[in-house]
Amino acid sequence: MAPTRGQLLRLWPLLLGLAEALTIPKEYEMHNLRQPPEMMEQPAEKLVVFPSDDIVLRCEATGTPPLEFRWTKDGRRFDPRREAGVTVVEGSGTLYVNNSNAGRHQGIYRCYASNDLGTAMGPEIHVIAESTPQWPKEKVSPLEVEEGESVVLPCNPPASAVPPKIYWLNSRIVHIAQDERVSMGQDGYLYFANVRRSDSHPDYICHAHYLGPRTIIQKEPIELRVRPTNSVKYRQPRMMVPPGESSSHVALRGSSLALECIAEGFPTPTVEWIRLNGPLPAERTALENSQKTLRIRDVLEEDDGEYQCIAHNTQGTTRHIYTVTVEAAPYWAQQPHSRVYGPGENIRLDCSVYGKPKPRVSWRVNGVPWAELAPDSARTLRSGALILTQVQPNDSLVTQCEAVNRHGRLLANAYIYVIQLPAKILTPDEQRYTVVENQTASLDCQTFGAPMPSVEWFTERMEPALQDERAFVHTNGTLRLSRAQRQDTGAYVCLAQNDQNNVTINAWLEVKGATRIELGPQSAVVKKFSNVTFQCRARFDETLPERGVEWRRDGRLIQESDDSDKYTIAPGWLRIADVDYTDQGVYSCRAHTALDAAEESAELRVVGRPGPVLELQVSEQQERRVKLSWTPGDDHNSPIEKFVVEAEDGLRDPGTWRDVSTVPGQQPWARLHLAPYGHFRFRVRAANQFGRGEPSAASAPIHTSPAAPERYPEGVAGEGNETDNMLITWKPLNKSDWNAPELSYRVQWRRLGEGGSWSEETVSGPPLLVTKTPTFVPYEIKVQAVNHVGKGPEPPTVVGYSGEDVPQVNPENVGVEIFNSTSVLVSWTLPNRDQLRGHLRGFRVFYWRLGSVGERSRRQARAQPPPLVLTVAGEASRARLGGLRPWSWYRLYVVVFNGRSDGPHSEDIDFSTPEGVPSPPSSLLLERVSDTVLALEWTPPQFPNGALTEYLLQYQQVNGSELGPLHEISFPISQLNGTLARLEPRARYRFHLRALTRAGLGEPLVQEGSTVPEPVLPTLDNISISLVGPDFTVITWVPARHQASVEFEIQFMNKSALEPWRTSGQANSTHGSYRLLDLQPGTSYRVQFVGRDPSGESVAFWESEVQTNGKLLTTDQRSFATEGWFIGFICAVVLLLLLLLVLCFVKRSKGGKYSVKDKEDTQVDSEARPMKDETFGEYSDNEEKPFGSSQPSLNGALPALGSEDSLADYGGSVDVQFNEDGSFIGQYSGHTGKEPAGNDSSGATSPTNATAALE
Repeated sequence: MAPTRGQLLRLWPLLLGLAEALTIPKEYEMHNLRQPPEMMEQPAEKLVVFPSDDIVLRCEATGTPPLEFRWTKDGRRFDPRREAGVTVVEGSGTLYVNNSNAGRHQGIYRCYASNDLGTAMGPEIHVIAESTPQWPKEKVSPLEVEEGESVVLPCNPPASAVPPKIYWLNSRIVHIAQDERVSMGQDGYLYFANVRRSDSHPDYICHAHYLGPRTIIQKEPIELRVRPTNSVKYRQPRMMVPPGESSSHVALRGSSLALECIAEGFPTPTVEWIRLNGPLPAERTALENSQKTLRIRDVLEEDDGEYQCIAHNTQGTTRHIYTVTVEAAPYWAQQPHSRVYGPGENIRLDCSVYGKPKPRVSWRVNGVPWAELAPDSARTLRSGALILTQVQPNDSLVTQCEAVNRHGRLLANAYIYVIQLPAKILTPDEQRYTVVENQTASLDCQTFGAPMPSVEWFTERMEPALQDERAFVHTNGTLRLSRAQRQDTGAYVCLAQNDQNNVTINAWLEVKGATRIELGPQSAVVKKFSNVTFQCRARFDETLPERGVEWRRDGRLIQESDDSDKYTIAPGWLRIADVDYTDQGVYSCRAHTALDAAEESAELRVVGRPGPVLELQVSEQQERRVKLSWTPGDDHNSPIEKFVVEAEDGLRDPGTWRDVSTVPGQQPWARLHLAPYGHFRFRVRAANQFGRGEPSAASAPIHTSPAAPERYPEGVAGEGNETDNMLITWKPLNKSDWNAPELSYRVQWRRLGEGGSWSEETVSGPPLLVTKTPTFVPYEIKVQAVNHVGKGPEPPTVVGYSGEDVPQVNPENVGVEIFNSTSVLVSWTLPNRDQLRGHLRGFRVFYWRLGSVGERSRRQARAQPPPLVLTVAGEASRARLGGLRPWSWYRLYVVVFNGRSDGPHSEDIDFSTPEGVPSPPSSLLLERVSDTVLALEWTPPQFPNGALTEYLLQYQQVNGSELGPLHEISFPISQLNGTLARLEPRARYRFHLRALTRAGLGEPLVQEGSTVPEPVLPTLDNISISLVGPDFTVITWVPARHQASVEFEIQFMNKSALEPWRTSGQANSTHGSYRLLDLQPGTSYRVQFVGRDPSGESVAFWESEVQTNGKLLTTDQRSFATEGWFIGFICAVVLLLLLLLVLCFVKRSKGGKYSVKDKEDTQVDSEARPMKDETFGEYSDNEEKPFGSSQPSLNGALPALGSEDSLADYGGSVDVQFNEDGSFIGQYSGHTGKEPAGNDSSGATSPTNATAALE
């Protein structure tokens, strides 16, 4: 199988037929391998030599066996060894000709390199010998022209194959300055569009620099004389170069095109360039020589067309059109390349070229023109291609394809090397390849041989790899496996073979897990100075040791810095602090391993207020109008909604900027109206949804002249502050409205309706006081602004009044209409309005409460309270009085008032309000007596608002959100306490207590109570140790009346032994005593009572010490307790204690209930007093008879009632009644003192008055 073109290109590369020599790969080891000849160097096609130059004709080539070189000159064989002064470089074909013989070796040379595989041919070399250039002797006459005329200074250097570079200098070797007026053309001439007197010089010298001989020669100096004139002639432009209106030009593809237009005229013309058939190629176009030269680099075929230069001045215009045709030297469309072939292959060599004019293409074989070759059927030309069939090893040759037109030559050598070489795999055996999932795996199998070996790949099971649709074998033998998967891991075999042999290698492929970004960064739009965090969570193949995550911004790596906290990088996220507009960009998270990488990006946009506007300009300035324009600044990713123009008046308010105009965000200009007499500066702010941006730089100041005022004062008023004057006031004009440095006010006034002349006065500001006026007379008033330029606009007339006086009229026919118990309607009339002596400002109703109905005579005797006032503005004849107390007497009168004072009041009117419903009772106290009994006590309403008739108690059981049936009980007005029996034990109740009058039910007082026992410390009196035995003691106490069945603990501890408190048991406060057992004889103990306070905490509320009788049983150890003196002391103490106990019992038996009675009386008195201090809900009015003394509180005076208590224990202090079933229906009478008289007494009733059974 013939080797492919791609394989041989890799092995035998050529660059334009002159690239590196063909080489066998180093890995392919074969001795005595031959190589066809190959040219190594491309000499210049034209060589210009001067007498001092040596000639070097280079010809370098490689090949095996060694090459033979030969030359031709002008088409004939040239033998350098027979030529004097010519030397051949050993081992190459390069010729050296010394300078003494260079002149006679002009001609066209060509080099050939040959061995038994063929002949390579070099390009033609044109050798041109020139003498050193010299300027011929010439006489240069001075040039004389009139000032303003044009002139051309010629140069005409000696001709050369390599044109010289031209410079114009003076005798001091200083370059002649060139500009729009003076310039040098491409022909080297110096052109003056017009001359000035300063152009007169005797030493304009043209210098020609020849690069080949490295010589600079100069022309004879040219003298330019300019005749001065007083009237320079203006003239329109005229083309000096090129002449005429049009010309043609040929440009060579790939070279530089230079078109020039030099015009003369006065004033100096300027030149512009346009392309008539399309735009100029901007990236390749440059204007030079003051725009007189248009240069286009790297000319292309599409640069064909017409180019026009336009020269113009104030006198006119002239034009010239260049018609440019682009031609090209030959260049390759398809170049033949050298190849290595095996025997029996067919070969096609293509050679096609472009060029303009169309190049002539010719073929040679081993340097022999095609026409001179002997006919051979295996070698033909077809459509410009050379075709060889069934080549054999002796058919190796070198072909040449040469293309020629008038712009140049193109030559390519292509070698056909027919050889037989065994197949060999150059890639090492047992190579290991590692890729990740879904990557393309490439397994190399580089081979060499002739013919080129064919390559096949097999899996480790020797199945063809190409059975998998993902597999593909390149022409270079590489197996490409796309979208590799984990199951592709394993061994692969490469088989290479040609007609001589076959060889194999093994390769190992391992497929790893691909790197993935599971959570990538998300684009964000944030405000300036905020923080933003990008997340990035990646997954790697754990068997890959080299892996990591990096962050980039716009492709540049982000790294943390010790001296800045801008970036914080942590596993899984990047934090950017205090973002600014410079932080915007694309942030990428790149997770990478040695095999692959995954990347995701997010865009960060920072939004905020716009940046300052730029290039603020003032234009179209008139006397009091100006146009302001600007260039919008950065909108910071939020569209500009508007522009706000601010102004500063340096005269009136320097340093203060005020908004003067607002324009839409699409309009970068504003027209402003300026106030007179101002020094204004302007600046502009852009605004978007985040607010206004920074202001622009201030504009240049603008000044306006003074003018008459354009506004008149507002707020003009005339009012008197005395009965005989009028004070004229107005709102002064702002300083910005003065329109001048100073401002005055012309004030005019006259009596309304009388006509006639105006009184007037000019003042600097308000107010103006007019004196000696009648009382309350209307005046016409005008106030006009005036400055030194003139008067302001005529102001409107305002009516004012002179001073007011005290009214002399009072309201009459005052009446009262009752609305309800808290409001009435008051009405009146006002006669004799002419006696108001001022503006009617309104009426005032003065009223006060005299007392409750039924107590009028008593209240009238008391001091009258200060009245309340209701003010009614303006014209009115009635008013509604609200907020009155029901069932009360009131008195009122009405006055009228003007701007000065109140007038005399009307006659007094007394009225009373009807009864209303009472306010809620002032208090309600609930006390748990037992598990089924609650005691209640309440105080009357603060405001009865009538005669109370009874109290209504409603209650119902509360069970969570559910309510039980509603029960009602009525109480006479004289009863303020009671008890409820037969309640549910450990239940909660809601109570509504109301007072009633004839007007109805009042608002309820709502409270909840419970029969659930609550922790409380017992109140015990007269606690004492009543009896002591050898192993026990008895403690007694007197229970408090208001408590029953309160349990508490009895605790004790041995004083002589360090032990904690021990609990003996529970005691009940109602029982009155407790026996403490399990004590040791003759031992001292500490005893304490411990109860629970309302918070549930255990609290010790009583403590004492006790010594048991008898002798403590001890061991035989001797102690001081066995001493006689100690025993005697103890006996004496015991006798004394016994004597005291006997006396106590005697006294107790004689006193009966005396001590308890005293205690109860003391307790009642002491607990009754605080009730008054606490004002426990009793109703009183400072002008009514007070109720009786308040009832004792449940905590202080109501006895604790319950089935466990004996009411007889409390002596005669309680009166009780029972129902037939034995339930309690009475009330406790907490005192026996005298009750105060009156129906409203709140004293407790006796049991004989109780009529309601509370169940």
